[in-house]
Amino acid sequence: MISEIIKLEENIIEAILYSDVAVLDGLLHTDLVFVNHLGVLVSKQDDLAPHLSGELKFKEILIADQQISVFGDTVVVSVFKDIKGSYLSQDFESRVRFTRVWKLFEQGWKVIAATSVSYK
Repeated sequence: MISEIIKLEENIIEAILYSDVAVLDGLLHTDLVFVNHLGVLVSKQDDLAPHLSGELKFKEILIADQQISVFGDTVVVSVFKDIKGSYLSQDFESRVRFTRVWKLFEQGWKVIAATSVSYK
């Protein structure tokens, strides 16, 4: 199970990096609960919107200190990401601690909740 989650984490990071909305749409639950680095509650549609519009572009995402905890059919992944990209044509660079909650459904694993916290 852990190796499957590691692969899904690689898939979601690659999809974020290349704004692959089809992959993201398949991995994120319809009722996703995401609290972003600004403390704003974001829906799945809100999370996908800047990828669709091209407003958000990533140049690099490096991961470190990935921790995975299994709770039956639910898995919690916590990881640092060093991110370089641009939003609305403004370059940014940040270190963020992401926590994602994966749950196993009949159609496969889906992210049901996530948080991101800026880390200095």
